[in-house]
Amino acid sequence: MKQIMRRLTYANVMSSIAIFLVLGGATAVAATHLGKNSVGASQLKKNSVTSAKLKNSSVTAAKIKNGAITGSKVNLSTLGTVPSATNANHATSADTATNATNAVNAKIAETATNFSRYFATGLKKASVGQSIPLLSVGPFTFTGVCEAVGGTEYTAYVVATTDAAGSFFSSSDSEYRTGDFEPSDEAYPQAYTPESTEAEWLGEYGFSYYNEFAAASPGGNVLLHGQADSGVHVFGADCAFEIHGTNNA
Repeated sequence: MKQIMRRLTYANVMSSIAIFLVLGGATAVAATHLGKNSVGASQLKKNSVTSAKLKNSSVTAAKIKNGAITGSKVNLSTLGTVPSATNANHATSADTATNATNAVNAKIAETATNFSRYFATGLKKASVGQSIPLLSVGPFTFTGVCEAVGGTEYTAYVVATTDAAGSFFSSSDSEYRTGDFEPSDEAYPQAYTPESTEAEWLGEYGFSYYNEFAAASPGGNVLLHGQADSGVHVFGADCAFEIHGTNNA
């Protein structure tokens, strides 16, 4: 120990201190100044990189792993309508339009069906001595007869017949209510018919109750309810006829 103390000089002490400072300073510099690419994943402490440490816009799409961002992580309200969704909206609109069109077509078909139940002859004219066909519905046929009573006194009336045995016909003049209206029979829809030398029209206004009739086929597929009108010396003709009504089957 005395030998060490005798050899320990001021210069030796100062040189030892200088070496210590140099080595300690280099270590500190090395700790605070890292070389390029010297820090890897293994040098990072777990949870040491927080969002506050990330520079804005520093993470690009290329840095994100495929499938890393799922739907639960996306704010859906920030997304626009993607093309497939637009097509889906168009499909929904198309379905709505198709349904609306179908509804309109169904209504038109219903209206057409209801209208097809209606029948009308329009005005039919005849000369004295003529019998003219007016209407045929199912087994029933209606004929207009224009006859001279004497001189210029004419009468005009309607005759109904059937080609189906067991038919029904009812009016104020004819009663076949028990299925006994046969092809050999003639029925008269009108209780009153015009008979005059002057213009006379027994139409809807005044005689509708007495000119109404009902007819039914044996199977019930034809159920007529209508009115027969006629006149003489009217509308520029010796006789005129009109029938209208509905098939309620």
